[in-house]
Amino acid sequence: MEVREIRHKVRTARYRDDLVLDTRWATRTDDLLLALNETNPQVVHFSGHGGSGGLVLVGADASHAHSVDAEQLARLFEVFRGDIRLVVLNACFSLPQAEAIAGVVGCAIGTRTEISDAAAVIFSASFYRAIAFGHPVGVAFEQARTALDLEEHHEERDCLQLVPGPGVDPAELYLIPPGGPDAGERQTGQVQLVGDMAAVPRSKTGSWRARTTAGGLALVGAVALALKLGGFPAGTGEVPPCAWAGEPQAPMAPAGSSTAGPSGVRSDLDRAKVDYEAGRYAAAFPRFRRLARSRNPEAMGFVGAMFLRGQGTRAHPDSGFHWLREAAKRDDARGMTELGTAYLDGNGAKHSRRWAVHWLKRAADEKRSVEAMRRLGALYQNEQKYDTAFTWFRDAVKAGSLEARIDIGQMYEQGQGTRQDLEMAVCLYQTAAEAGSPRGMLIMGRIHENGIGVPRDDDRAQEWYRKAAAVGSP
Repeated sequence: MEVREIRHKVRTARYRDDLVLDTRWATRTDDLLLALNETNPQVVHFSGHGGSGGLVLVGADASHAHSVDAEQLARLFEVFRGDIRLVVLNACFSLPQAEAIAGVVGCAIGTRTEISDAAAVIFSASFYRAIAFGHPVGVAFEQARTALDLEEHHEERDCLQLVPGPGVDPAELYLIPPGGPDAGERQTGQVQLVGDMAAVPRSKTGSWRARTTAGGLALVGAVALALKLGGFPAGTGEVPPCAWAGEPQAPMAPAGSSTAGPSGVRSDLDRAKVDYEAGRYAAAFPRFRRLARSRNPEAMGFVGAMFLRGQGTRAHPDSGFHWLREAAKRDDARGMTELGTAYLDGNGAKHSRRWAVHWLKRAADEKRSVEAMRRLGALYQNEQKYDTAFTWFRDAVKAGSLEARIDIGQMYEQGQGTRQDLEMAVCLYQTAAEAGSPRGMLIMGRIHENGIGVPRDDDRAQEWYRKAAAVGSP
């Protein structure tokens, strides 16, 4: 959820094309060291659990977790300081660790007390959007805290603390030079980063040129991120190319429509979405239903789908179909997609392939819903119309769907609608897995266990299975 919201907000920023988000999922302690070596980040972002004993990390065997205290983390960043200029610890009770780290890298963010998942997501997404607009760390931090106020998380605003190291002024600490990465050098005599920062090139006049690279690490089933200047290097959370014409042309905004309506509806909708994504259906459903009754199309789509699935309420197919039809009539992408699926499954409505295809194609063509594209692909694949299925899966990949990479990878593996190409299949599976798909991680375990397109390797298989389990794959 956190990474998705950060990606969504960064897409709206002025310098979005200059930032690449690197994510590491379910990272163990050794994976952390490897990631710091691979990414050479400028910002490290930890999203996970913390307590009085420190941050919670998983050991090398992934079988137990332990706390890492402030002194140990300070030693870690002494060794892996490199270009790191900021560390964000988005975990409870992380202020002592942030204070120790700031003395090493120059600046850190931590929390005084507990922080809710919703507040942590709002803060991170708003903070990195401000960074991507070219604001300095200090300004980005205040913007993110203001976002908490506006989203009614007043009590958690002061939980987050920005800790500068000696001689560092966060108001002058730019990760992207003012005017963008191509603006040249900026005179910043006030910024004196602690330690050997030779990796950040300096001119003879003492100015610096920021190499925009932020790092993030996903630990203990959590997620973390890295923002890099330029393209998509191997191993990042973005999707690198597979030498394939189906590569996505541009990031896709989440499908769906949202009608703001009366004052406060938009923020209520966002809070309901946060609860829904976190699996807190009992909290999300009443909010969605109130908004649906106020004629919000997107909320109608959520309510309809939740009635059909019994999420946060008793399953009621007739009510589900009613709300989905209302949402679809108002051009909501989720409503169209779920209504088409209801017709296809005969759930709440009499089975009708014609109406299923009608609504799924409207969602795919008019709203560019990647989920509608995937469901059309699955429909035609089940009917053994492989050429058409391949086309829909390819369109979903182009629109930015990770799960569609797995769908079309399976078609390459089986030679359905295209030539059999195991190397291409493995590449598609791996990019989805590295970007955080539990299904992709599971399939990577299978192909290593069975030697499909790669040498058989039980150790690698087990490693991928453990990663999939750590992010919730049953």
